[in-house]
Amino acid sequence: MTAVPDSLSGLPLIKTANDDKANTSASFLSFTLTNKSTVYVGYDARSTKLPTWLSGWTKLAATVATDDVKMGSFVLYSKSYNAGTVTLGGTMASPAAGALCNYIVFTRTTSNASAEIQPVNSNLAFGINGHSLGSDPYLEVGIDQQVALLKQMGMTYYRQDINFKTDGSMSSLNSFIPIYNATKAAGISILPMVYTTTLDYNQSESANYAAGHLKGAAVASKNSQYFKYYELGNELDNKAIVSGNGDKTTDYNLSKFKVIAAYLKGMDDGIKSVQPTAQTMIDASWLHFAYMQMLIDYGVKFDIVAWHWYSEMEKVAPKNPLKVTDITVKLSSLFSKPIWFTEVGQRYSNVADIEQQQNDFITSFYKKAKANPRVGALLLYELFDEPQKSANQLEANYGLIKWNSNMTKWTPKTVVNSLTVK
Repeated sequence: MTAVPDSLSGLPLIKTANDDKANTSASFLSFTLTNKSTVYVGYDARSTKLPTWLSGWTKLAATVATDDVKMGSFVLYSKSYNAGTVTLGGTMASPAAGALCNYIVFTRTTSNASAEIQPVNSNLAFGINGHSLGSDPYLEVGIDQQVALLKQMGMTYYRQDINFKTDGSMSSLNSFIPIYNATKAAGISILPMVYTTTLDYNQSESANYAAGHLKGAAVASKNSQYFKYYELGNELDNKAIVSGNGDKTTDYNLSKFKVIAAYLKGMDDGIKSVQPTAQTMIDASWLHFAYMQMLIDYGVKFDIVAWHWYSEMEKVAPKNPLKVTDITVKLSSLFSKPIWFTEVGQRYSNVADIEQQQNDFITSFYKKAKANPRVGALLLYELFDEPQKSANQLEANYGLIKWNSNMTKWTPKTVVNSLTVK
């Protein structure tokens, strides 16, 4: 074995003798559980047919990597058992076919099902995204319960998309004030994502600088009492990129980039002309490193590099020609500014172990961020599932909290227990 999922790391392992790989018995292996547990079997990926004793087990998306180039990996299956004796059959018990290596077994006591992390006494600020100003699930729950959930997980930042009018005032100020008061009382700061509503790709750089400056100055003049930090725009790197990984200048439409850069420079300058102590950040995602450096070279004087990173990026980045195994380390090597991850989340897929995948990715990424002193903040995406967006299953299922019945009853997903401050 060369790698196991984080959720299985450190668990008891039963490694059966490979000489028994052809065993056809229905009762090959027995062991005793002292508590209710989940049992995981890693079965040869070359199998074309499973033994009967594995029927009824849940096939997981996670695998155990090996250095056997012919087999590749063990495919994982899981099943819950009460305390007592567990008996498993042989690798080649009827009607198995294709397996050429004996299986392995992990056990995990159910009460310890989640790999706990405790985000306390760390320089890393911890938080989450929410849509408290208009999304139905958040309106159903109310801000007091949202704040309670954030405090339960040791979170001190709540990122919100906020619409600002031309004069800088909030479109939903009456709804915002109770949210602000509740979060402030709990020691939680709101990070606003400021929409670039007046950015115009058909106008010149100078016109867009002026529009951005006007927007930034107006927003700060009306809201400096609420915010210290501002995130300027949302993934505008994706508007400029045309090809490649995004690590080269030639990957971008330069004329479009210059319009974006001019607008962001104006917005940053505008905010600081009114609120000199404000801290601004601009975000990018995936491996779009050149975009961020191009903004710096253009003269945009933002303070923090913000990054958006999702589970599929974490999975494929090491296989990319750039071989990025730790995005926190990569960003630290490229930029001298502080680094904030303002969106980190699990992409939904319709598989049985999606909650465990979410738990594994988030807890693993938290540890990476916490281990890197250059990372100033980690904000997960997002607090609640949004079933009203069911036409887009990705958008509907990012939450750490799921709904049992049409937004009338909610249940924390597995990762919430891992994040809960004990």
